[in-house]
Amino acid sequence: MATIQQFKLRENSSGSFIEAVYAIIRSRSGKLTSKDLDQMIGNKQDVRLAITRLTVQGRIKRIRGFGKMGIEYFYKDIAGQPQKPKLEQTGTTTSFERPEPF
Repeated sequence: MATIQQFKLRENSSGSFIEAVYAIIRSRSGKLTSKDLDQMIGNKQDVRLAITRLTVQGRIKRIRGFGKMGIEYFYKDIAGQPQKPKLEQTGTTTSFERPEPF
């Protein structure tokens, strides 16, 4: 049995709506709350659905921080950021030897 969200995802306009929400989050990364998105876009349920989809896809991250009303959740773009290079371990290791007693 399909849920209402699954029917909404099948619509042609849902993909473009999610991309529009992602573009807004990417432009104001780390400084945007869901309340701000609700005020910009207007449809609270669709905004929540887009945020959920983007979080599951690993494109945005929810970060807790101090806002105007105390602790709030901000959304940050993580897909557009450059990845950190992996550190390679070198073959030189130092071993500590116990000195001989006098």
